[in-house]
Amino acid sequence: MSRMKSLTARTLLYWSLGTMIVLLTYPVVIVLPLMASGLADPANVRLQGAATRSARAILADAVRRAPDGSKYIETTDALRDYATENPKFRYAAFDPERDEFIAGSSPALVAEFKGQLKTIETLTSMFHLASDPDPDSRGGIRAGNTPAGVLTLIVYGAEFRWSDLYTVTMENWGPVVFAVYLALFGLSSVIVHLVVKRGLEPLRKCAASLSQVDLDTLDQRLPTDNLPSEVAPFVAAVNAALARVDAGVARQQRFLANSAHELRTPVAILRTRIEKLGQAPVEDVKRELKRDLQRVQTLLEQLLVLAQIEEQASKQKAPYVDLGEVVMQAVADYSPIAVSHGRQLSYEAPPSPVTVRAYPWAIESVVMNLIGNAVREEPPGGAVVVRINADASVEVIDHGAGVAKSDREMIFEPFWRKDERKPGTGLGLAIARELIGKLQGRIWVEETSGGGATFKVSLPASA
Repeated sequence: MSRMKSLTARTLLYWSLGTMIVLLTYPVVIVLPLMASGLADPANVRLQGAATRSARAILADAVRRAPDGSKYIETTDALRDYATENPKFRYAAFDPERDEFIAGSSPALVAEFKGQLKTIETLTSMFHLASDPDPDSRGGIRAGNTPAGVLTLIVYGAEFRWSDLYTVTMENWGPVVFAVYLALFGLSSVIVHLVVKRGLEPLRKCAASLSQVDLDTLDQRLPTDNLPSEVAPFVAAVNAALARVDAGVARQQRFLANSAHELRTPVAILRTRIEKLGQAPVEDVKRELKRDLQRVQTLLEQLLVLAQIEEQASKQKAPYVDLGEVVMQAVADYSPIAVSHGRQLSYEAPPSPVTVRAYPWAIESVVMNLIGNAVREEPPGGAVVVRINADASVEVIDHGAGVAKSDREMIFEPFWRKDERKPGTGLGLAIARELIGKLQGRIWVEETSGGGATFKVSLPASA
């Protein structure tokens, strides 16, 4: 069975079911406990009140009218059984029209009330007979409908039975209560419909706005005016998600445009060199072609690294690795290159192993990129320092020209290069920041004491 989708219909259903449960259980859950505790019973009748109601109902059903018009109490099966279960039970019925007790009334009750009901119109009352030695016995006197008309019904000595719950329930769930319930249900249905319709109107506007959003209109946001407080967090979350998607798409579009631009230049140069084959020495052409192909290869490899970031992150969580071992291996691999360029690499290990959750290849890629940049900036004969700290941070320190404060954020943008004459694609630091971000870390640059740049990478240490 499919779930009801209309909020109005569900609200009405839940309300109607809830009120019906309350009405049906009210006598048992509220009335009877109050009666049993005496809190709602100043006459100390307690549960005998429920017993008196049941006994009165049985008595009323036993009243008959004879062919001659006289009235009498017939000993019905229900009355006989009730009297058998309650040895002290007495009953009587008074006819106010004839000013007499009808036949079948208990003589003891007739004697107690004879002459007292003539001038009194009894609606309802509880009493105790002074002649009864049991102080807890109670009786009830009330005018009620019977098959023979309206009579004053008197019962006494009824004891509580669990079957009396039915009588109490039916008295509290009568035709009048049911009619009031239907009227309230109809009124509340109209109110609920209007309230829900008005309350959901801002959501309908949000849905209309959201249906117009596509890749060309990601800058649009859902309206937040007059939103119910219960819905406002959801709409705010949707707007935040749209903002993230908008920023991500803009970043990808910018990245693709820059990638196309960067690829177009070496490809155009390659085509020009091919067209001029035979016009220059073969060795010079081969050397230039290798350099151009190396530039294209480097760019493509870096683009693949960016794609690998998303693929690895979606497949599995990063493993726990020893940060010192991974960085030391990267330093060892790059040392021959640094030496060939007249620079040295100095590695400073942490005082104790530092464990982080990260992809080894990602850390290697970042560190190798930072070392490569540092070696290019380090003056000839100098030493680049790679340091591992106990707080799971890595420092790559050079003593070159450094990075101006105004450029310390821009250097991490894709394809950014301050000097186009310097080698590189401008993707290295952008990839490094992307990789470290995926590992919940941070990368930034500071000034080296005495001059130069110190790139710092901070990763969350494992517990």
